[in-house]
Amino acid sequence: MNKNYYLVIKVKTAFLIVAIFLVTQLLGLYVGIQFLGEIEAGKQEPVFEDPDYIGNSFLLFIYIVVFTIAILLVVRFWKPSIRVLEALVVFMSSWITFEFSIPILIPVGYWVFSLGFFLAIALTAWKALRPTILSQNVAAVISGAGAAALLGASFGVVPSLLFLVLLCIYDFVSVFITKHMIHLAKELTKIPMAFTIASPHKFKKAKYFGVGGQRKRKKIHIFQLGVGDIVIPLMFSISLLRSYTIVGSLLTIAGSTIALL
Repeated sequence: MNKNYYLVIKVKTAFLIVAIFLVTQLLGLYVGIQFLGEIEAGKQEPVFEDPDYIGNSFLLFIYIVVFTIAILLVVRFWKPSIRVLEALVVFMSSWITFEFSIPILIPVGYWVFSLGFFLAIALTAWKALRPTILSQNVAAVISGAGAAALLGASFGVVPSLLFLVLLCIYDFVSVFITKHMIHLAKELTKIPMAFTIASPHKFKKAKYFGVGGQRKRKKIHIFQLGVGDIVIPLMFSISLLRSYTIVGSLLTIAGSTIALL
């Protein structure tokens, strides 16, 4: 295979990842607008009582660190249970997305359930029973949009920006110094999990090809992007809606897309 063919592969891979990124951003922004509207109407409560309190940034950061440690321990000592954790995250986060995207109530006897509840169950079951790249990406998009909407609607601009700075520092330490994030990423990408989005390659014949014109043959891997890299920029875009117009959020999404490219 020549360099041009390898370039085509990279362009297709990048296009799919960016497309999924943008779909999640726009869906999450819509859900975030609906969530903020419910908060202003007094029908919903934000995660934090005072969204503009700076301490919220540190609280969420500590939660992220503790959650990461928990996943590392699960992967190390009780790996099968990671599926249970994934199912809980997908169900709770996708429920938020469905709840605000399709606000339909269904009466069942003496009870009334939202359509979003059943859709969240269906998505979680599909991802658990049919763990393919397609179900992985769909679950990641829908649950990622819900998680970002919940956090973005609960944060003011300054606390959200401070949280981004804290997370950037933590990412640098965890990737280049302690390197535990690399270990975690390798473990989570061995199977199709909704903690990442994936861009697969399809070939009619060979599964191997030469890289950069070299004779050495290298296996083609599936490229993946962590959902956190999608949720965190989206969270900041949604938090801007508290103080600015949707134009500011859309410009932020455009900026994060350029950064991804």
